[in-house]
Amino acid sequence: MPFRTRLLPVTLAAICTWLTACSASHQAERHAADVAEADRLYRRANDYVFRVGEGQYSYAYMQFYWKRSQANIERILRSYGDTPVGARLKAGELKLGPFELAYFKERVLPYLEVKRLAAYDAVNCAIFLYNTDEMRWDEVRLAAFARIIEVMSRQKRWAEALDFPILTEHRPLLLGSVFRVAARFNQEKVTQELLESATPAEKTVLFPLLGESLAIRGVPREDIAALLDEHPEDAVKLAILSGMTQRELKIQRAAALRIPLKNIILQGGSLEQPDVRDDVDAVARQFFPQGNAGASRLLAEYRAALGDLAAARRTAEAASLPDLTGVYLAYLDYLAAFEKFDELASFVPESHLTADQRRQCQLKIVELLAQAGRQQESERALQDYIKTSAANSPAQSDAAMLQWFRGRMQATEENQLVVREHTFADLPIKDPCVLVQAIMEWSLTPNRSIRGPAPWDLVVTRFAGGFEHLPEPKSKEVQKAAAELKPY
Repeated sequence: MPFRTRLLPVTLAAICTWLTACSASHQAERHAADVAEADRLYRRANDYVFRVGEGQYSYAYMQFYWKRSQANIERILRSYGDTPVGARLKAGELKLGPFELAYFKERVLPYLEVKRLAAYDAVNCAIFLYNTDEMRWDEVRLAAFARIIEVMSRQKRWAEALDFPILTEHRPLLLGSVFRVAARFNQEKVTQELLESATPAEKTVLFPLLGESLAIRGVPREDIAALLDEHPEDAVKLAILSGMTQRELKIQRAAALRIPLKNIILQGGSLEQPDVRDDVDAVARQFFPQGNAGASRLLAEYRAALGDLAAARRTAEAASLPDLTGVYLAYLDYLAAFEKFDELASFVPESHLTADQRRQCQLKIVELLAQAGRQQESERALQDYIKTSAANSPAQSDAAMLQWFRGRMQATEENQLVVREHTFADLPIKDPCVLVQAIMEWSLTPNRSIRGPAPWDLVVTRFAGGFEHLPEPKSKEVQKAAAELKPY
């Protein structure tokens, strides 16, 4: 056999051996690379959950990285399942941060989506807080509900507001909150649709609101007379008289303080038709020639708000009004408007007030001092009230804090409230529904201002922080979308 022929098998065997060795080496290198990549993906996923934490970052930022963590885990299981990390993940031996893998995907990520949506804006945050206890139907929660509906209506989100879930017995509150805004801002289409679809019982709520809004807007008084021809009920007359007294009070006070009429804000809107004026005493006599307790109360409060407390008391006594709290609060408002702060401070000690009247006047003084920019006096009055009248009542303490914050929101430009990241989260209000009122009222102030990051993430964290012991999401579709949609 020639030498060349004998060499060929040996060469082929050597080549095969070399190729086998190269293949094994390549497979080993590839496996090592897979192991390294799986380790890297898991470490990165775990770091995201540990380091991008609640309270330090926004929920939108958290969601981006936590969903990347889930995507990393899915990639390991899909492409690197034969690595040690992949095997341990399949066996459930590894976690993402403190969470079991299934719990993270099926419960944490969906709840993180809920929190992200809650922190999106003021209305979402308020709705989230309002729903922390869905079985609660006390006055505080209903007040929070009314504020949410008012803000949504001011944003012209009419359909959303009207579809907001509420018990049937509270539907007049929903309709009234929407209708008040629509009527005040002359949204004729909305008001007409609401009146046409309302039940007779609901119309007893809506027509007085319409009358009040017409009076506040300064429409020709012939239009008001036409409304009364169709609806001469006392409730409608009282609402019209209320609108006229509110309007006249603003105009007369602006004239006394030499404030331009264009600066007057009345029920959330600028004063319209300033030339339209009303003689409220004559209107009250025309509407109620035989007298009316509600009309007398409005006139007494109107006179007190103009600074004539003696006349206000005479009006109330002539009508035998049982409670003068509104009169006293209106007079306090007059004292603050005309910067008579010495009289404001001495009013409660020098007046013969009931315990309830004293509490309400103290709260009003807290608000008025804050509104006037007298922060130290306001905070001192607030703390005195909390230590005495609200010492054993968290509800009264929350009410006092809300009153103080209202004053801060209404402060003038020199003392204007600027909301920062911690402003709402640090308010010592324990009831989420009271905080809803503060947030919604702030969102309606004409001088609202935010500096720095939006404050809603920290509010959500304060009232719903943590991801432990979460129930399964109510919707499987939401659960799947929250866990599987890409984070970009």
